[in-house]
Formats: sequence, structure tokens, C-alpha cells
Amino acid sequence: MKRWSILALWVGAVPGAMPPLLGWTAATAEVGAGGLVLFGILFFWQIPHFLAISIFRREDYARAGLLVMPNTLGARVTERMIVRFSFALVVLSLLLVPLGVEGRGYLVAAAVLGALFFAYSCYGAHAKDADRWARSLFASSIVYLVLLFVALVAGHGSPA
Repeated sequence: MKRWSILALWVGAVPGAMPPLLGWTAATAEVGAGGLVLFGILFFWQIPHFLAISIFRREDYARAGLLVMPNTLGARVTERMIVRFSFALVVLSLLLVPLGVEGRGYLVAAAVLGALFFAYSCYGAHAKDADRWARSLFASSIVYLVLLFVALVAGHGSPA
């Protein structure tokens, strides 16, 4: 699909986000709000993660004839999309607390990690070297997700 549309990113993010929803459903015998939020976290995480790759690898994608946002809509639109999806990601990650899935420890970790990731996403609009920023955003997105899930596992079952 990447040969025909930049929408391949969103289509591809769906199967990438399914594992936690499937696990939730298998463990609880229902598709619940907690599982849907976990799906949303992975879905919304993939967008800035991949858009960062598409910025610093845009020439490679162009040579391969694959459509990616920086090459079709431009760098500024791509950077704004990263900021929007990073913000949505942070909001979604915090929803696990009011749903009763996680407690205060997770809330603090998710808020701090989210604030840092969102702030660095916003920095891209002012970065002098977009490729360097995108590479480090890509790496930080991996660290963010790992630490978020560590907080999720560590906080599971702690009092709200």
C-alpha cells in the first residue's frame, strides 16, 4: 500500500496495535475499555515513531517509490502530525488510571514520560537539523514505550 498512499501508515498501525487488545480480551473474556486504551497507546505510538523514520529516511523511501508523508506533504505537515499524535498518545496513556487499570505510581511515570516525549516531539518544529532530531525522536520513542510498559507492569495491582 505504501506505493499508492500515505494512508498505509494508519492501516499498518492497526495490526501492530492488536496484540495488547487480543491479550486483554483473552484474559478477561471481553473487549473492554482497558484493552481498547492499550490498543490506542500502541496505535498512536506507531505514528510519531514511523513518521520520525520517514523523515530521516525520506530519500530511501523516494528511491524505492514508496509514499511517505515528508515526501508528499512536506516536513512541516509531518512535524505537526508527530506533535498531534504524541499528544493523543500521552492522553491515552493516562486514561488507564481513571479506568481503574492502573494507580498513582503508573500515573506519575506515565505523566513524566509523556511530558518528556511530547516536549521532544514539539522540539522538532524548531530543530535546526530535522534528520538528527528525527533519529533521536525515533530512538526516544522506543525508550518511551519500553519505560511506559515497565511502569504498567510494575504498577499493575497497586492501589489507586
